[in-house]
Amino acid sequence: MGRWIVKAPAVWIAVKLVLIAVYLLGTNRMLAERVAHIGLQPGLAVFAAVWLLCVLSMLVLAFHARPLARVVWSAVFFLCSTFNLAHALISSRHLGLTEFEQLLGLIGFIGNLTGFHDAEVIEAAAWSLLGVVAINLPPWLEASSIRFRLPRLLARNAGVLQLLPVLAIAGILYLRGGEGSNGFPGQYNPAAFATVLGAEKLLAPAAPQREDIARRHAGTRPLRHVVLVMDESVRGDYVDLNVDDGVETGLRPLGAALFNFGVAASSANCSSTSNASVRYGVTRDSYLRDLQVNPSFWRYAAQAGYRTIYLDAQREGGKLQNFMDEREVAEIDEFVQVDTGFAPERRDVEAGRLLNRMLARERPSFIYVNKMGCHFPYEGKYPADATLYSPTMDRTYFSNEVDPDDSGYRLAENAEQRWRQVNSYRNCVAWNTRTFFREALSGIALEETLILYTADHGQNFHEDGSAGMQTHCTIGPASPGEGRVPLAAVTRHPQLSARLREAAQRNQDKAGHFNIYPTLLTLMGYGAPAADGNFEPDLFATLPDRSPAFLSTYFVRFGREPVWNSIGKPAQLRDGLQQALAGDEDKAIAASGASGSD
Repeated sequence: MGRWIVKAPAVWIAVKLVLIAVYLLGTNRMLAERVAHIGLQPGLAVFAAVWLLCVLSMLVLAFHARPLARVVWSAVFFLCSTFNLAHALISSRHLGLTEFEQLLGLIGFIGNLTGFHDAEVIEAAAWSLLGVVAINLPPWLEASSIRFRLPRLLARNAGVLQLLPVLAIAGILYLRGGEGSNGFPGQYNPAAFATVLGAEKLLAPAAPQREDIARRHAGTRPLRHVVLVMDESVRGDYVDLNVDDGVETGLRPLGAALFNFGVAASSANCSSTSNASVRYGVTRDSYLRDLQVNPSFWRYAAQAGYRTIYLDAQREGGKLQNFMDEREVAEIDEFVQVDTGFAPERRDVEAGRLLNRMLARERPSFIYVNKMGCHFPYEGKYPADATLYSPTMDRTYFSNEVDPDDSGYRLAENAEQRWRQVNSYRNCVAWNTRTFFREALSGIALEETLILYTADHGQNFHEDGSAGMQTHCTIGPASPGEGRVPLAAVTRHPQLSARLREAAQRNQDKAGHFNIYPTLLTLMGYGAPAADGNFEPDLFATLPDRSPAFLSTYFVRFGREPVWNSIGKPAQLRDGLQQALAGDEDKAIAASGASGSD
C-alpha cells in the first residue's frame, strides 16, 4: 500500500504531462510545416526559443498550486487555441495578425463558423477542451514524495508569467511589420494579436475628421433616380452577362437598355472592406486614408437634391454591418430593411418589390441596395422547385439573414461535393438575381432612372485544386475568382445610353469598384471627376489597358505592404465556370448515383 502511495503521484504527473503534450501537438497542426519552411538558419533558433518559453510557461501554470490562475488561463488558452485551430482547419493557413483583425471585424458573422464550418469548429473546441482538462488536473508535484518545488517567485506569479510569451510574440510582430508569428503556439498567438491591436488603438492619434464635399454640383440632375445595387458573392465570370452558358441574371432581355462592362474587379475580397470602399470612394493609392476622411456618397447625393435611401435585404432589426455606424446612418433619409417575416429565398424578391415602389415616386432619390445574394450557405436561398442545376448540396439553411446561426452546412471536400456546391451556388444566383430584377423593373420606364449593378466580391471554388475551403476573405495572395464581379448599367435615358454604350465597349473587362463612386457623382450631376488625384476616373473615361486588381491584405501596419491580386487577363475571365466544372461532372454524376441528390 505504501509503495502505491509513493508511486501514484509520479504516474499521474506523467499522465498530466502526456495530455499537455497531446494538447499542444493537436492544436498546432501546422508546426512541422512551419519548421520546414524556416529551415536550418538562425531564425529557427529564435523560433525554438519562443516555443520553449511558451511550453515552460504553460508547465509552470499547469503545476501551480492555486486553482484560480489555472482556471482563468486555461479558459484563455481554450478560446485562443479554438480560434487558431479552427482557422487552420478551414483555410489551411496560419492565423496571422491581419487575419485576426479581419475576423474581429466580422464578429457579427460568427454564425458562419458554427454553421458553415461546424465540424471544424467542433473539432477545434474538442482539442482545446483537452487542454482545459490537462492544465486543471491536480498539480501533484507540490504534494508528492518527489519533493519538487517551483521557485517561490514563479510559484506566486504563474499567471503573470503567461504574459512573457505574449509579449515576446508581440515584440516579434512589431519588429517584423506584423509578420513572424506563424507557427507559434495557438494558445498564445491570438493573445499577442489582441495585445498589439489594443496597444495600437490606445496609442494611435484621434481619427481625423471627415472632409467636406470636394465638388460643386452643376445645378441640374440628369436623372430622377440613381440606384446602386450591390449583390452579395456573385462571381462575374459565372453569369450570363459574361459567359454564354452562364447563370441567368434576368438582365440580358433588357437589350438596348443594358450596358455591360464585363468582368470587373471588386475593391477587396471581403464584404466589409469592399462595401465601405465603395461608399467612401477610396482610391488605390491612399485607400486607408480615404476610408477615414472621404465624405460618403450619401452626402454628395443629399447636396444634389436626392433623397438618400438604404435598402438592406441582409440584416434585420436595425443591425448594421460593413463598417456602417450610427453617424453614417444619420446621413441617410430612409433606412429600410426587409421585414423579418420573409424567408431567405424571398428576401431579394421583397427587396425588388420595395425598390420598384421607390422608383415609382416622383421625388428624386439615390438608392443603395444591399442584396441578399448568395453568401454561403447557398442552399435554402432559393425554392426547391426553382432548381435548375443538379445534383445539389443538402438543404440545411433556414435562417432569415444572409449568414447562418446554425445551419450544419458543409463546404466541398472532393469532386462530387464541389460539383454539388457549384450547382447550389448557380441555383442561388439564378433565383436571387432574376427575381429581384423582375420585381424591381416591373412597369418602370427607365428613361429617368439608372441602375448600376455589381457585387461585393466573387468566390473561390478551388478550381485549381488548392487546399482549404475558404471561399473569400483570403489574406495574402488570393484566387482571382475572389475578386471577379459583374458590372453593368441599366437605363433608357437617351443621352446617357449613347455614352454608356461607347464606354462599355471601350472599357470592357477594365473596370472595377474604384470607378463606381466617381461614376455615381457624375450621374448625380457633378460632372467629370477632377484630375487632381482626389478621385479615380469614372466609367465614362478611358480606363488603363491592364487587368484590374483587388485587395486581399487590406489593413496594413508597421510598414507592411498591401497585397493586390489581378483578376486575370481578358482571355481568362470567361474560363472560370468551365474550369470549375471541367473534369468533375462525369465523376460527380457517377458518385451521385450512389448517394442520391436533392
